Amino acid sequence: MEIIKDILKVEELKGHEEIETLVDAEIYLEQTRPDIENILWVDGKVEILSTKLISDKILINGLVRFRVVYRSTEEGQEICILETNRDFREEIEIEGISEDMMEEIGYRVEYIEYDLVDERRINLNAFIILWGRVEETNSAEIIEGIGENKNLQFLKEKIKYNDILLREEPYVLLKEAFEVGDETSAIQEVLKMDLHPYEKEVSISTDRIIVSGVMECSVIYFDGIKLNSIKREIPFTHFLEMDGLTQDTQCQIRMDVVEGEYEVRENIEGELKVLDIESKIKMRIKVYEQREKDVIVDAYSTSNKVELELEEITLMENMKDVIGRENILKELKGKGLKEVYAIEGAPSIIDSHYVDDKVLVEGILSLNIFCLEDLNDEIITLKEEIPYKSYITTEEFDKDVDVCVETGLEELNYRLKDDVLTIDGTVKNHIFIDRQRRIEVVGDIMETDELIDKKAGPSIIIYIIQEDDELWDISKRYNTTVEEIILANDIASPSTLMPGEKIIIEKKIDVEF
Repeated sequence: MEIIKDILKVEELKGHEEIETLVDAEIYLEQTRPDIENILWVDGKVEILSTKLISDKILINGLVRFRVVYRSTEEGQEICILETNRDFREEIEIEGISEDMMEEIGYRVEYIEYDLVDERRINLNAFIILWGRVEETNSAEIIEGIGENKNLQFLKEKIKYNDILLREEPYVLLKEAFEVGDETSAIQEVLKMDLHPYEKEVSISTDRIIVSGVMECSVIYFDGIKLNSIKREIPFTHFLEMDGLTQDTQCQIRMDVVEGEYEVRENIEGELKVLDIESKIKMRIKVYEQREKDVIVDAYSTSNKVELELEEITLMENMKDVIGRENILKELKGKGLKEVYAIEGAPSIIDSHYVDDKVLVEGILSLNIFCLEDLNDEIITLKEEIPYKSYITTEEFDKDVDVCVETGLEELNYRLKDDVLTIDGTVKNHIFIDRQRRIEVVGDIMETDELIDKKAGPSIIIYIIQEDDELWDISKRYNTTVEEIILANDIASPSTLMPGEKIIIEKKIDVEF
């Protein structure tokens, strides 16, 4: 018996956990620094320095970069900046993981609290959400085909899976210089710079993946008298060379800014109006194709007894993944705002589940609005949360599917007019509809020399269908084939047998002359 084998590589989700951590810091002003009158805002940027997988845990080393902008009591040095860094170490416990698996780490800053103890000391507390996802690639040897053997019967089952073609973490270096414009003042000091990259389009050809993206750059600066803000979009393109790409190839991308530096330079008139930016983007790229494969889960012979070698595999069946974009339009009225300098947005998923033929995604877009109050002429940070709900229609699946959503903010625009702040943003949700399955596949078939004696049994058997009966099990039990039972009983719908129904099983004996 000629057996053709294949190696099936499937991903299994070993676990996904989220933890909360608190990173605190204390800042004492140096003697050369002026006293604090009031704090305008506090920023905190998270940087993951290293991760390590050990038994049942992900070890994470990270850093929070705090940046405090405050108004001083000293005349002539009105707005000042303080910076400090704090390390943190955390563990995410996921039972069953080990060092040879693949981890993915994510984070978001929920909020930062500060306490001005006195004019020379500040206490800071950053509340951070860390999440870890661990996958394992399992290999199973399966039978792809068998040479001609009319007596051998197979039961096949279709599985869906993502065939991972490539995982890569390239870096994109962006350099851009732009002038703030004739209508704005020169830059005395940059108080805040927010760099937000996102993908605009992914194009796939026969040997290349082209990622077109945008880096949104929002800047708040002090000109010596007042605060000003500018916003620029920096386009970029990344090429990934790869053979064997098809129209079914898909690409999943995450982007994070790991480094961002700037320099203020003079323009041709000698004014400090040119901002020279250099940033480094880390891209996490996964290239895959959704595939279907028929695997043999059972077999028998109508002539000889066979021995099967079974192997249990666990796989995450990717039933479907789809990208949905939700436009978020919100008007904030009566906030008493005179000017808005910048708005930061961070989406988070509250709930996601599958209902009938739809995926429901509920989320919140958290906003930090850096603005000037009209009444007191005070610079403040206004916090707002905009809830949103999306329904994405898909085909109908079993109820036991899992829904996983990776969310990210794309564009975020705003306009202030007549005390009405209009916010217009786009949230991108990459939705994965998965089903985890444990399935026994036939890894090997060995045909023995022991013949099946059909002569001793009756010529015809009348069999009464029991609940949960399937034609395969009946055929295997009586050493016949599914096709012979269907033909003998003129069965129109083999997949739906009625309990209590009678079928005829005829004995057939191969006679050799």
